Amino acid sequence: MNILVLTSTFPRWKDDTDPRFVEHLCQNLALEHSVHVVAPHARGALCEETVGKVTVFRYRYFFEAGESLAYEGGILPNLKKNPFLFLLIPFFLLGQGLMVLQLLHKNHYEIIHAHWIIPQGLIALLARSLSGSHARIVLTSHGGDLFALKGRLLTRLKAWITRRADALTVVSETMREQSISMKLKAAQAVYCIPMGVDSQQEFRPPRATCPREGLLFVGRLVDKKGVEYLIRALPLILREHPGTPLVIVGDGPLLRSLRDLCHELSVDDHVTFAGAVTNREISPYLQRTAVALFPSVVTDSGDQEGSPVSIMEALACACPVVVADYPGATDIIQHDTTGLIVEGRSPQALADAANHLLGDTDLRTTLGSNGRTWITEHYDWTVISEQFSALFQHLMSGPDTRT
Repeated sequence: MNILVLTSTFPRWKDDTDPRFVEHLCQNLALEHSVHVVAPHARGALCEETVGKVTVFRYRYFFEAGESLAYEGGILPNLKKNPFLFLLIPFFLLGQGLMVLQLLHKNHYEIIHAHWIIPQGLIALLARSLSGSHARIVLTSHGGDLFALKGRLLTRLKAWITRRADALTVVSETMREQSISMKLKAAQAVYCIPMGVDSQQEFRPPRATCPREGLLFVGRLVDKKGVEYLIRALPLILREHPGTPLVIVGDGPLLRSLRDLCHELSVDDHVTFAGAVTNREISPYLQRTAVALFPSVVTDSGDQEGSPVSIMEALACACPVVVADYPGATDIIQHDTTGLIVEGRSPQALADAANHLLGDTDLRTTLGSNGRTWITEHYDWTVISEQFSALFQHLMSGPDTRT
């Protein structure tokens, strides 16, 4: 099949620090299909290039120096940080729409795969209608567009978009239940297909001689990641395991306040802020860490993670994990089997779990091994891409499911 992918998150260049999950899915689909990607341009990126087996088209939507709506954390966090970026939205939509129309007129696509209901899903529907294309549209929600975009108008817009698409995929069972309860789509047209991880090449267990020590967090430094609770747990961990280091890999708007919190709690000497690193650099951190902690929460606005790829990456590296009990994580982790699940927003619960694992080498080994097996069987990109490919084939051969 010829597949056109619309996304606002795609690597801008080699060793980009932005998430690569859309790229990984596209590259795996491109092993059997022709895949074109439409993504926003950014300063320093090429407007058109071939990455592996995927052709990427990046649309211009403003003066190059001002193209700052996407990337570096995502559209919603960027708008929250700088409200003036709302002025770019009309140009962003127009630039994407024109690029998609141009490609639909030039090429025949069987599938348009839009990551995020808003804005990519909206653009996909409008462009299909204007071009006269008969491509089937598959929407994928990753969480923020489903949980954080609230209000009567936005909810109605999401429903209008999803009901006219051919299928909606979400990355967790909780999101599927939420989509159905919001009547965004008929239950039989909502599919739970998570994002995945490269467990064969990029994220693998370390050599047997590689020592594991300390604690690790990987992710954007934003509210829903719950890093504050991890830092507040550190003094409780140090009482039982003095000298335990915590490495925080990632960047974001909360960096300064989290540094201030470390100083307030007198744990500066035990915390290293490693900043944003390239995707290929994440694996070594996970391979030499004793325990990875992911204390994500549901924010006051309702925003939450869908299917946290960082947890999958840790498990693929056989790194034992502690996660908070939010829905996206509990889809992946089986308590006491592939990791430990603790109460959210609780520094004490995080500390108790971390101390338990730091003091029990055998348990860490068991959880790491079980987690690795679970991920390779259920979340490797080969498995996930096959599920998407099967869905695309089903839509091409089955009845129209747009209503």
